[in-house]
Amino acid sequence: MAEIVVIGAGIGGSAAALLLARDGHSVTVLERDGGPLARSVDEAWSSWNRRAVSQFRLAHILLPRGGSILSDELPDVAARLELAGGLHLDPIDGFLRQSGTPRRHREPDDDRFTMLTGRRSTIEWVLAVTLEIGPSISVRRGVAVDSLIAGSRAAPGTPHVAGVRLDSGEEIAADLVVDATGRNSPTVRWLSALGAIAPHEVVEDSGFAYYCRFFASADGTVPELRAPILTPFGSMSVLTIPSDNGTWAIMLYASSTDKLLRRFRQPEVFESVVRQCPLHAHWLDGEPISEMASMVGVSDRKRTFLVDDQPVVTGMLSIGDAAACSNPSLGRGMSFALMHTVLLRDMVRKHLDDPVELAREFGRQTELEIGPWYDETRRIDRSRIEEMRAIADGREVEDTPQRRMAAAFDAAANSDLTVFRARSEIMCCLTRADEVLSRDGLLEHAIEVAGTAVDPPPGPDRARLGELVS
Repeated sequence: MAEIVVIGAGIGGSAAALLLARDGHSVTVLERDGGPLARSVDEAWSSWNRRAVSQFRLAHILLPRGGSILSDELPDVAARLELAGGLHLDPIDGFLRQSGTPRRHREPDDDRFTMLTGRRSTIEWVLAVTLEIGPSISVRRGVAVDSLIAGSRAAPGTPHVAGVRLDSGEEIAADLVVDATGRNSPTVRWLSALGAIAPHEVVEDSGFAYYCRFFASADGTVPELRAPILTPFGSMSVLTIPSDNGTWAIMLYASSTDKLLRRFRQPEVFESVVRQCPLHAHWLDGEPISEMASMVGVSDRKRTFLVDDQPVVTGMLSIGDAAACSNPSLGRGMSFALMHTVLLRDMVRKHLDDPVELAREFGRQTELEIGPWYDETRRIDRSRIEEMRAIADGREVEDTPQRRMAAAFDAAANSDLTVFRARSEIMCCLTRADEVLSRDGLLEHAIEVAGTAVDPPPGPDRARLGELVS
């Protein structure tokens, strides 16, 4: 069995450490943020300092894809999340209630859409507690990695990582280093210092700005979902995300270049805008438990660690946001990270004794299994930001067959259970959009239903937004 160092104790790093330790490896987790671990869910929310995670107190959701990985691979973590107040959210049941459709129309596999979710602080705390009591795991908080240690090369011309050097000067040897350093990953700088060929990197500003506030109820309930969790309204979108222990988040997001809507960060403006959304206004009927939080400058970034099918480094593998990160509004980040950790564990099982083959196969399988999801998310992002900017600038949104098809599909999903299930597969990160939309007869059915669908109550248009923020 191997000595493994995991850099970063976020969602991906913690899950990777648990999976690898349960395969018999000795795992050391190094986390830059220090301080004692929070003693409770409430303390994790109120005072856990996670400076390394800029989005820590923004809205998160654990989609069914990620939840199923917890249930299947780390059932004790899923059980702890439930005991900690994690919320079971069933979108099919919500649709049946809202539409008045009898429950007999529920299908046996509809349970796959159910989520066990919570705030980022709650999910990460549950993972942290599990790490602390896990055998073969040592967690060191408040230590920062300064650089990688070079070892004997496993392939000519390719640097090999044999451990890490802390900013204190301490060196920790490892048979494998797992890079789970998140969105602000210094991986490229570390590799450059080793003399490695730079990984192929595609990076661009996603173009979005996010404005978020959390609320709680007095009785432990969460507001009723009367509209999709993610609802677009012209030059802005609304996210309403139920969470653990009677808490929830409302997030508005818009183009980061939209100066008018930057006023969303003002609580009174934020509230006035949400109140103008008929199917979302009731989400304000709770006690605010956070100040307004905002985030801009979020990058879509994808790194490929194979160049001409050759690894740029051996002895280190990057997972989660350190490898690929995107706009968080689709809620896919935690699920992507968990998908990647399972792939990591599986590749380590097969190829640990051959560092070159491990790096090569991990890179290939990442591109095959994670790459299409990332590319799909980016396509959705690009389409939406172009639409937002056109509306903000007073331009006509380009009318394309793809936009018309998407509009018909969304309209039909609001009233037709078949299309709702299909859209839920996409939104729950269970099946990619290209696979769902290629099913025989689905789009034709959606277009037919959309032709007779009743439009939901609209949110504020651009002119009304201008009045509200002024």
